[in-house]
Amino acid sequence: MWKGYRKWWLVGILALGPAFAQKTSITFYYPVGVAGPLARFIEAYVADFTKRNPDIEVKTVFGGNYEENQAKVVAAIKAGSPPDTAILLSQQLYTLLSLDAIEPFDAYIAKDRELQQAVADFFPAFMMNSTLGGKVYSLPFQRSTPILYYNKEAFKEVGLDPEKPPTTWDELVKYAEKLTKRDDQGRVVRYGVAIPTEDRSTWLLEGLTIQAGGLLYDPQGEGCKVLVNTEAVRQGMQFKRDLAAKYKVSPEGVIAWGTTPGDFAAGKVAMIYHSTGSLGFIRNNARFSFGTAFLPRKVRYGVPTGGANFYLFKGSDPAKREATLRFIKFMVSPEIQARWSVDSGYVAARRSSWSLPLMQEYLKQWPQALTAREQLAYARAELPVYNLQQVKDIIAEAEQAVVLGRKDVRTAVREAQARVDQALAPYCRK
Repeated sequence: MWKGYRKWWLVGILALGPAFAQKTSITFYYPVGVAGPLARFIEAYVADFTKRNPDIEVKTVFGGNYEENQAKVVAAIKAGSPPDTAILLSQQLYTLLSLDAIEPFDAYIAKDRELQQAVADFFPAFMMNSTLGGKVYSLPFQRSTPILYYNKEAFKEVGLDPEKPPTTWDELVKYAEKLTKRDDQGRVVRYGVAIPTEDRSTWLLEGLTIQAGGLLYDPQGEGCKVLVNTEAVRQGMQFKRDLAAKYKVSPEGVIAWGTTPGDFAAGKVAMIYHSTGSLGFIRNNARFSFGTAFLPRKVRYGVPTGGANFYLFKGSDPAKREATLRFIKFMVSPEIQARWSVDSGYVAARRSSWSLPLMQEYLKQWPQALTAREQLAYARAELPVYNLQQVKDIIAEAEQAVVLGRKDVRTAVREAQARVDQALAPYCRK
């Protein structure tokens, strides 16, 4: 009797298969860098993956914004318990290499057709911060460029063509002067434009620098040469200062990154510079028709790429590594990239995503989503240097000093250059 019972018990276990198999558990850290319920979307993708892959358990850790998430991952690395994978800023490559924390994807790409197809399918602009020395160190996920959002109804109200956004810095000022609205007591009830100036980020300053004909770094500098004390950087900082202090078309003081999309959706400002990743929030909250456009040029169009990539961390055993790669391939697949773009507003990083029915239907309803993709033709790699966060903090501090009128621009950039060089010195001695 026992033999017969045992036989049917074993048959039952085999039939259930993966449900009773031991799961491989992996840890995944991720950030959210813009307003909106983006964490909920990422958790939903993870749930879909585990439903399709019941032998894998993905332990998610929401790390906060980009800087907070980076700090938590670095703390885990230093504690000897790095995640199996994490979404971190694509520009963090040099910092992660200095920690000896990550490994390239190349060995896995060489024997995995699906990874080979993915690398070939990513927009080249999004691979600029992903590779170094011919090796692929990260794969794009939540990628973006900054774009111009503008209130079409406000344009109509002041006699501007809602289908012709400003294309130059000079036009931006002229449009903003018309769009700035005051009450009977002369108090501003709607500003013409807002370009966030918040600590810990150089992203929008990089865009202004590119538009003025420069770059914030030397592409041949191997992560060791930042170019702060240049005419292009001075022009970018001064332009932000002049919008408020000279032209009176932008709020005085530091403009917070996190609240700017909400101010736009509430009609408090008619034009903003912000991430395409904020498109989802704006389309769900603005009660007026709005447009998107390339950031205006000074001498040329140009923006930095932005956003974050998947990294592989050292220390995983073969089972965890195989599970991690399956998870990453799922998350960067054309289908998930299309869902992520529709859900959030970030740019689908795979070219093939844009031909899927989901994206085609989305673009019919929201053609604004095309702006960031088309602007990739003018994109440059985002600031890629060692000791990234300290370098960005120094530059952002200098920018704030200029915007707030505490320092003249020449003094600010000269002092910042000296501090940046000092911050890089321990990593860049030859």
